[in-house]
Amino acid sequence: MSVSFHNPWALILAALLTAAVCFAAFKLKKRPDSKAFIKAANTARIKANPLYRRRLIEAVIFRVLTAAGLILAIVAASFLVARPFKRDTIKDTVNRRDVFLCVDLSSSNYEGVQNLVQAFRETVTGLDGDRIGISLFNTSSIQFVPMTDDYDFVLRRLDSLEGYLAAQEEFETSYAQKYDSVYDIPDSERARYEELNKILSSFDEGLTAGYEMKGTSAIGEGLASCLFSFPELTEEERTRVIIFVSDNRPELLGDPLVTLKDAAGMCAFDKVTVFGIDPANPESDGAMTVAAEMQEAVESTGGKFYGPGTALSAEEILADIQSLERKITSTATATEDTDLPTVWFYVLAAGFVLIVLTTAYFILRRGVTRGKLSRKVTAIVILACMAGGVVGVGLRPMYLSPDAEIRTNNLDVAFVVDTTISMWAEDHKGGKRMDGVQKDIQMIMDALPGSSFSVISFSNGAEILTPFTQDIVSVSDIVSDLDMPSFTTSQGSSLNTAFEALRITAESAAAKKGNRRTIVFLFSDGETTDGSTLMSFSELHGLVDNGAVLGYGTAAGGRMNYPGRGYIKNVSDGTIALSHIDEDALRQVAGDLGLLYINETSDPGSALSTRLQTIRLMSRDAFFADGNRTGYLETYHYFAAFVGLLLLVWLFLTIYRGGVA
Repeated sequence: MSVSFHNPWALILAALLTAAVCFAAFKLKKRPDSKAFIKAANTARIKANPLYRRRLIEAVIFRVLTAAGLILAIVAASFLVARPFKRDTIKDTVNRRDVFLCVDLSSSNYEGVQNLVQAFRETVTGLDGDRIGISLFNTSSIQFVPMTDDYDFVLRRLDSLEGYLAAQEEFETSYAQKYDSVYDIPDSERARYEELNKILSSFDEGLTAGYEMKGTSAIGEGLASCLFSFPELTEEERTRVIIFVSDNRPELLGDPLVTLKDAAGMCAFDKVTVFGIDPANPESDGAMTVAAEMQEAVESTGGKFYGPGTALSAEEILADIQSLERKITSTATATEDTDLPTVWFYVLAAGFVLIVLTTAYFILRRGVTRGKLSRKVTAIVILACMAGGVVGVGLRPMYLSPDAEIRTNNLDVAFVVDTTISMWAEDHKGGKRMDGVQKDIQMIMDALPGSSFSVISFSNGAEILTPFTQDIVSVSDIVSDLDMPSFTTSQGSSLNTAFEALRITAESAAAKKGNRRTIVFLFSDGETTDGSTLMSFSELHGLVDNGAVLGYGTAAGGRMNYPGRGYIKNVSDGTIALSHIDEDALRQVAGDLGLLYINETSDPGSALSTRLQTIRLMSRDAFFADGNRTGYLETYHYFAAFVGLLLLVWLFLTIYRGGVA
């Protein structure tokens, strides 16, 4: 263990003061006048007396003990004033395994998946430290839940999936199987039909992209897409698992881009274990044939296959996951300094006890009534004060200070980042606006160690890139990888796009147990180019405890350089297009949420730093409400300094007049 000192100068100062005191005492010490004493002859006989020799040895021993006590106490006091400490890098074990639930949501599979949802819920509840994600696929794939250790968020998303499956079942039984055409649906049932269509479309838009040309149930592509949804797949060794749910019945109009066998080979190459679940009815046509193909693919990864008709429980799924080796991957969230006064306190106490005992010995041997009373009073007063100081060191009283180290483990911090093309405008202190955003996010993460962070991006739409997690390495990677949207598909920008994703994230944070606080930082230039009117965010006010809306850009505007196309131009006249910050819009959103608005281009870092300190103190106050006293500062070194000064006085008197008492 490496030990450092908060006040290393105290050791040098203590050595200099001790040397100076010794020098001054020896210089000022009065030498005895030999003429004032009567010399005695023939002392050899008395020196040979056993009683004399015993008393002489006792005196030498106790003088040595006195010196030892003084040396120990002075050295200990010096080190205590220097404040020895150890610095630990606090590492939160944010995952033991990464588990992806990969689900085929084709119509032939929904009934079996519906029966498994409750088992999935119990599986999530039974996880301990593992991260989990959910990938859904049909013709195309969506990342329904990015990899996260926020189990409450996962459970709420499973509720949404369960609602979708129930709607799909109702749609199939009440409409698809009952009516040949939409025109056959009676008016009395049409409202419910439209409602179900709306629920299903929220999922199906992402799952059935291009189905007219491609068909449905792209099994191999679904597994391969899930594989590449693992964060840091090729950069970090982790235990990775895919729970793959499919009836393995592709209905494609052409050859698949990736077969199930190919996808399984990719998983095996990247050391990802696949547990396959076929929820099909074993009596359906060809069920066992397609199951055999899926079993072969799954087992090639070292995983286990559950065939059609298998009664599967959450306990079995958990047991399979937990049978895999735990590869602990830790990520640093903070450095924490811990004072180490205990050993030196014991040394100080031992030295003090020696001084008290030897002083008492000399007084008692000489006789309590003999000697100067003033010296005895002086010794008693100094020892009493010294005792108080030693007790103060041992009690280690602390006081509350805004400068104390604070770990903000009780904060959920959401980063809502505008990733429209305008955020790459070149008017942020000589660089791009997004450069400022990334720098500020890192500053916030450094200032709020131990917090859980979430990242939401919004441009054409909003996406929760990661729910709340303490894996700051993953969060940093996500932020550093933020990129421009496609120029050809960009549909303009609006702060409205962020509302729904922010609502989901804030509700997720609010649902957590414990005395936690939700912090939101929204990063944008506020520019609206899609013709919409800015909506009110006041509905979310009660879900947000603190944070800021950070604005980027200038009123004069900045150019946007799109890779491969050069600077973006106005379609109307061919001139270079400029993006301008809209501070009115940003102030409106900040006001709705009850947050501070900060222009990070005109005053980068300053106001944000002040806001972060406010958030840190709010976090500490929340801890205090729960009885946690993290954030107090030590004071034992002040008591040690007081004891050290008294010891120097004692040392001076001991040398100057041969003893204090």
